[in-house]
Amino acid sequence: MNEAILNYTSHLYGHVVLIVATTAALLLAMLIDLISGVQKARARGEATTSQGFKKTCEKARKYFGPYIVLICIDLLACVLIPVPAFSMLWAAYCIFCEFKSVREKSWQKEELRKAEKTLSVIIENKDDLAKLVAAVLFEQQEQARAVIPAPEPEPEPVPVEPDELESTCASEVCAYRGKGICHYKAGQFCPMYVKK
Repeated sequence: MNEAILNYTSHLYGHVVLIVATTAALLLAMLIDLISGVQKARARGEATTSQGFKKTCEKARKYFGPYIVLICIDLLACVLIPVPAFSMLWAAYCIFCEFKSVREKSWQKEELRKAEKTLSVIIENKDDLAKLVAAVLFEQQEQARAVIPAPEPEPEPVPVEPDELESTCASEVCAYRGKGICHYKAGQFCPMYVKK
């Protein structure tokens, strides 16, 4: 019995050592990201404020909440699993995220912040933006109406003196053939008829 307890405690100590090592690696990655973020902010000419440091604290809360739960699961499962796999996988994911954050270029972060500011201005002034878009569309419609002339209405048939036209139409497709009327304006003869 004593041998089983000693075996369990040594196995538990091995888990604890690995968990402490992954926690230290995670804290070190967060510290490197914090230092890198401060340097990038200074390079962009931004002031380092407490708001930026609060983001690091918020990130730590997001990382360590699930991490502690996974540590508890690993400690409970230490009899079955030889290493604290769950907490190590989570720590590896968090360290990868920190690595990506450190590798981001300073100008990429600046562009993202500019896009965020632009979107926030648009959202704040959405009523003004809607009025502006409506005014531009209305102006474009007015310009389109001014450029494209309205089509002339179809002229109404005008009676034509029968002596001005031959009795038969020059075209077989004329709708007014042989009716003695012309569908052109007064004084104009239908091209479908032949003058005498």
